[in-house]
Amino acid sequence: MKKFLSLLTIASFVSVIAFGQETEQKIEQLETLETETAAPDTTAAQQDSVAVKSDATDETSFKLGNKEIIIKDEMDQDEEASDDEDSSNWENVGGARSFKGHLGGIELAFNGYSSSKFSTSNDKYPECDLNTAKSTSFNMYFPALEIGLSRRVGFVTALGFNFNNYRFDNQYTIVNNAGVTEWAPSPAGTSKSKLATVYATIPLIFEAQIPVTNGNCINLGAGVIGGIKLGSHTKVVYEDNGRQKDKVHDDFNLSLLRYGFTARAGYKMVQLYGTYYVSPLFETGKGPQLYPYEVGIAFTFKD
Repeated sequence: MKKFLSLLTIASFVSVIAFGQETEQKIEQLETLETETAAPDTTAAQQDSVAVKSDATDETSFKLGNKEIIIKDEMDQDEEASDDEDSSNWENVGGARSFKGHLGGIELAFNGYSSSKFSTSNDKYPECDLNTAKSTSFNMYFPALEIGLSRRVGFVTALGFNFNNYRFDNQYTIVNNAGVTEWAPSPAGTSKSKLATVYATIPLIFEAQIPVTNGNCINLGAGVIGGIKLGSHTKVVYEDNGRQKDKVHDDFNLSLLRYGFTARAGYKMVQLYGTYYVSPLFETGKGPQLYPYEVGIAFTFKD
């Protein structure tokens, strides 16, 4: 019995040692497997690697082994087109804001009037013919208000004052006779007889600019003009025991409001212009039916 127990003890001890060695071998195998998994073969890693590349053309490429997949970002293209459109719209707005009209400054002109609309002749009232060379107009405009539609096209308006001298060629003047303006002979020896008027005026002009050289433009404009009378008087200078001067301040039934058409063309700061009023100089039924006009040159603040 003792021999049997001794043999059983020795066999158990050997089994424990063998089991321990087998367990240790399995642990070593597991450690080796983990090491190989954590650090795979370099060649295999290169074959199975995934590379991602993105460049400035909004294209993203994926490289899987020897294969390359390219993806174009259409969303970015749409956004870029939208940005370009917005930029173009902003440039248009900026161009409109940079519009510079050619109104504002001083104007010098010759006056005239006609006895029928859209004419330059006075065949109905020969007694009130004008000395055209001495019938002058002086206009003064404040800096203009500009409304640009683009860099070269827009509207322009300004407040101005219009001073007119109508110099009569014959020995006549005008008088207010019982509420009606009439022509009357001036005193003998008259050397000057004229009607002077002052109006506040506001033109509204559509202007287009045509580029020519070095960024300069030919300016073309046309529009309407209106005015309100501020004052008027007649002046007669004659000889009667010396030089005499009669000045009479009166409204002479001149139209309080007047309106017409105006046009101009020029280069840089110099403009040629013409204005024709379709409203009569005097109120209808209270004086001769005459339609005033003026043609002259303007010097503007801007070139």
